[in-house]
Amino acid sequence: MSEMLKKLGYTKKKCGKCGNDFWSINGRSTCGDAPCDEYEFIGNPATEKKYDLYEIQKTFIDFFENHGHIPIPRYPVLAKRWRDDVFLVGASIYDFQPWITSGMVEPPANPLTIAQPSIRLNDVDNVGRTGRHMTCFTMGAHHAFNKPEKEIYWKDNTVKLCHDFIASIGIDPEEITFIESWWEGGGNAGPCYEVCVRGVELATLVFMEYKILPNGEKEEIPLKTVDTGYGLERFAWISQGTPTAYDACFAPVIAKLKSLTNIEVNEEILAENAQIAGMMDIETFADIRTLREKVANKLNISIDDLLASAEPMEAIYIIADHTRCLTFMLADGIIPSNVKEGYLARLVLRRTIRFMKELKMKEYLSDIMKIQLEFLSKFYPEIDESTDHIMNIINLEEKRYFKTIEKGDRIVKRTIKSLKKENKDEMPLEVLMDLYDAHGMPPENVKEIAIGNDFKVNIPDNFFTLIADSHTVEQIDEKEVLNLNYSETKLIFYDDFKLKSFEAELIGIEEINNDIYLILDRTAFYPEGGGQPSDVGKITIKNFKIENFKNSEDDLEISHCEKIDGVVLHKIAISKSELENKINLDELSNHVGELVNCELDWGRRIALARNHTATHLIIAAAKEVLGDHIWQAGAQKGLKHSRLDISHYKPISQDEINSIEKIANGFVMENLSVDTQFMSRNEAEKAYGFSLYQGGVVPGSIIRVIKICDSKSDIDSDVDSDVNYNSYIDVQACAGTHVINTGAIGLIKINKTERIQDGVERIDFSVGESALESMQSNDSFLRKSSAIFKVTNEQLPKTCDRFFSEWKLYKNEITKLKSEIANLKVNSLETDAIEIKGLKVLIQLLNGDIKELQKIATDFTDTNKVDVIIIGNTDGKIVGAASQLAIDSKIRINEIINELAIVLGGGGGGRPTLAQGAGPKADKIQDALDLADELLRK
Repeated sequence: MSEMLKKLGYTKKKCGKCGNDFWSINGRSTCGDAPCDEYEFIGNPATEKKYDLYEIQKTFIDFFENHGHIPIPRYPVLAKRWRDDVFLVGASIYDFQPWITSGMVEPPANPLTIAQPSIRLNDVDNVGRTGRHMTCFTMGAHHAFNKPEKEIYWKDNTVKLCHDFIASIGIDPEEITFIESWWEGGGNAGPCYEVCVRGVELATLVFMEYKILPNGEKEEIPLKTVDTGYGLERFAWISQGTPTAYDACFAPVIAKLKSLTNIEVNEEILAENAQIAGMMDIETFADIRTLREKVANKLNISIDDLLASAEPMEAIYIIADHTRCLTFMLADGIIPSNVKEGYLARLVLRRTIRFMKELKMKEYLSDIMKIQLEFLSKFYPEIDESTDHIMNIINLEEKRYFKTIEKGDRIVKRTIKSLKKENKDEMPLEVLMDLYDAHGMPPENVKEIAIGNDFKVNIPDNFFTLIADSHTVEQIDEKEVLNLNYSETKLIFYDDFKLKSFEAELIGIEEINNDIYLILDRTAFYPEGGGQPSDVGKITIKNFKIENFKNSEDDLEISHCEKIDGVVLHKIAISKSELENKINLDELSNHVGELVNCELDWGRRIALARNHTATHLIIAAAKEVLGDHIWQAGAQKGLKHSRLDISHYKPISQDEINSIEKIANGFVMENLSVDTQFMSRNEAEKAYGFSLYQGGVVPGSIIRVIKICDSKSDIDSDVDSDVNYNSYIDVQACAGTHVINTGAIGLIKINKTERIQDGVERIDFSVGESALESMQSNDSFLRKSSAIFKVTNEQLPKTCDRFFSEWKLYKNEITKLKSEIANLKVNSLETDAIEIKGLKVLIQLLNGDIKELQKIATDFTDTNKVDVIIIGNTDGKIVGAASQLAIDSKIRINEIINELAIVLGGGGGGRPTLAQGAGPKADKIQDALDLADELLRK
């Protein structure tokens, strides 16, 4: 595949063990990758210099910068910031998908180099055990994006760069093998080389040149991408020759964890274990016991001796790895929750606690995170800036974890009881996974509870891999595909915000799902999008009549607008069937090609614009009060009420709400300029970062940027001018309508907040006149409430507290009295019991509410005073209870009560031991009780 390899002295061979084709300088017969070749560097480093992770990272970037590549900063590990198909960055190429790799947007540099922290949880069960797997790793990469008219470099140069870099750090080229392979992922494919040294894969060189079609066939793509990935942790490992990659990359963290746990390690066993276990993984050996036995046999020791040395250190490695992964997740804005990327963060967090528990550590997770933060902050300034935020989340999540375990104990016991009723003696895997998914119960805790309840639970060794795999990819709803053969509609509301009416050419009429849509060549109607409802209004067609229509004869009311593939559809307010009764649709089609008059409902438009700009101000204020981790999770602009959903790890307090509201209104009173610019995606991202996409991913190479400038900002509409990019309150890529100055908003009132899901808080707010109406409504409630108590507004809270306290006191007293009355009634009723077929039966009409009747009934049967009791009241309610003796005599009190309730015109039900019923025919209560006697005698 490569002429360059031949030039470098490599020859192509076939591996004698796996059969793969590979290239090598020396006469070796195996490909150089495990398990064909064992690790030959443990205790025998491949380089003279020992690199730590951050030294090799700098060496890598410097090398490629010296070879014509422009270094770019790392991207956040949360890929959702710029794409909507995956949650986390799993490789450096994720940073450039889909906009750059599709050719839609120019790359930030070409060629470029980057050291990108990447997260993959599909191997989570291998972490700590194989010596090389990590949830979070640093992918060094050099990328080139080749267009047909301009090739940067392709296969030969890629191979040469890789070869030269590896040689530059002191690895003998004779030890390098290039294994021919094929790569597919993300809808693309291409040939690749897997680059190995001494049994470990160090890099993959992918030449992305095909698109995978739905039918599985390949199609060449115009933009051919050099997609390389160098495992920098493995480079550090091979240069140090440590037993595992964890020792090479987290040595200071591991040393502190070992001192906290006081575990004793047999370094010889650990090193031998790493050499063998490193060639295997749980994906291949699904039973970890089998893997352990292979390792123990190879070392000629018992499996117990192996476990005694290996398992405690594996737990240390897992904790070091997982806390590193968590640090990047939380620093980059992920909020632990029970959905999406938050679910994955919580999975890693709770797994860390589990292994701390296995080591019997007394420290809190926050204590361990401090160790990791202190280490990583030296190399990543953004982590140092996020330390307080990260610790707040860790402390809160640890408390939640222990509450979950306490609550989950009862759920697991109920589940086991239910499974036993189904005659099952072992918990199915799907149930075990659901207990974790839905209730947060770790499988180890489930197993402990099961053992105590004489039930079997088998935990597969790849349990967490299965869990992570089911939560890795974003599910995107498929939309109905409409083929509209029109040019894109020109959106003239971007040209003139104040445009209330306009002329446009009617270029088409579409019938979709029994509705009629008008297509114009241009429009000032805003189509629904970005959480903003569409504009409404009317379109007037000259010489076109609608019989008995509520508007003037030639007006068509537009009730909704939407944009599909750049074409705006204007929906006529009445359906096709209604329209056909009033007009001839063919006649309407005759007007295609004519100019029509269009008019917006301006009151609605300006109200929505105020709400949209206010949404941006509230986000800015929330960041100021709650922290920079705040991210918009959803929004809906309305006329009376709007809502904003934000990511946050705990409920927003009233003091915080007041502060957000005050700051947002401060922005309004400053009458700040709202600057609108169309910018290239690269230029906008370079200036403002990914916070642009608060409202979601915006497609296209050109995006519309809304910037609310602070009072010091010098606004210039020229994109190329020296605008102070840092001088703004909020900036977002947004297609919605906005006011020109914040003063036009008038007033912002936060009505309430609520938690709509774990990790997401909803802010309900009103703007302008609606905000004033909300405040006036609250004042009215306050005045009316004060009037009821005949106190001033200021005295109301104290008065309410006093009345509520007294009410609780009286309620408790009433409950106590009812109980005493019930006891008195019980004592007087016992003598009224009769005998029916050997059973003591009591049927009685009493004065008392349903709770009293229930208490009396259960008191009688629980103390064996009677075997059957049926009592009713004058409100048409009836209760029955039965003892075990009655049940053995085939008395089913729930069936009897149901029949009695039918007499009352209602229904009833319950258990064979206790049931109740009721009906509206309270005057029939005595008839129902008489029927009870008759049924019991039968």
